[in-house]
Amino acid sequence: MKAVIIGAGALGLGFLAERLAPAYELCLADVGTRRGLLTELARRQCYTLNVCSLCGITRTKVAGSFEAVLSDTPEGLARLREKVSTADLVLTCVGRKNLQQVLASVACVMNDCRKHWVLLCENGFHLAEQHAGCLPPQAVLVDTVMSRMCRFADPEEKEVYAPLWPGSSDALAVEEYAFLPLNGVVVQGGPFSSVFSSVSPEEFLLWEHIKLFLHNGLHAFVACHAHLEGIKRFCDVPGAIRDKAEEVALREVVPAILKTHACARPEQIAAYAHVLLQRFFNPHLNDTIARGIRGLEEKLLPGERLLGGCEFIARAGIEPRGYASTVAAAKRILAGREHTCL
Repeated sequence: MKAVIIGAGALGLGFLAERLAPAYELCLADVGTRRGLLTELARRQCYTLNVCSLCGITRTKVAGSFEAVLSDTPEGLARLREKVSTADLVLTCVGRKNLQQVLASVACVMNDCRKHWVLLCENGFHLAEQHAGCLPPQAVLVDTVMSRMCRFADPEEKEVYAPLWPGSSDALAVEEYAFLPLNGVVVQGGPFSSVFSSVSPEEFLLWEHIKLFLHNGLHAFVACHAHLEGIKRFCDVPGAIRDKAEEVALREVVPAILKTHACARPEQIAAYAHVLLQRFFNPHLNDTIARGIRGLEEKLLPGERLLGGCEFIARAGIEPRGYASTVAAAKRILAGREHTCL
């Protein structure tokens, strides 16, 4: 099968391309700032990932059929449209603020009689429904849940992580996590390999809430509070913040999920929360607080992980006291940035 991945960043390479490479011919599209990386990847047809479990780091070679396209040049955009027009599957991993523009740029090649499957890999609820008007009726927009944490390593970490290939200045650290769920009713008959997990609509909605409020919400909780204390890495977060994060997870978010979803099993969700917090603080992934507070303005938008999470918990009849503290912490960080600029 043929697939196009629009967005060759940490998630695009560290999760999507790694998952899809065995079963799909891949076209990776991104802007000119990634020219060197994409050009070399197309030449080598493989790259290395640093897969970080709680026990250590495993270097994994990702090999496949890779073509590279620079979508911000006229020639590259024309090539991207050509690849999209014949692809079995198109995946976007460009961030919510860029999604509408990206979809509009390829909509013109989706006007034939064949069905076009477009998988939206950005954070958010019901993105497929929100962006349905961007593409013609032949396109089937599909939501997913991207829960693997991926990041490009900092330059000072070159002794810790293997580069993408010998001589590369880039290294990708990803966590050991493979679950990639899809709504089985929506994707029935679609070009989805076995790396995707087809689940019921009810279970898919459960995983959407787990991702946005338990995963993203608690990640932001830890990052915001740690940043205000001058902490730079998740593995260095002090015990008081870790304990508070666990309290917020088990007393506010998990009970809200259980009250909202009849299909949720208490033991399973509580166990997932415990493991999730261990993943946050994994010293081998060595995640940065800076990544956790990136895009705070967007995270404070109505319905997003912070305010939306408070509303979600409150609708379940639980006071989101701890969860709401993230909102105040985020606003303090933004206010501090404005003061610094002045």
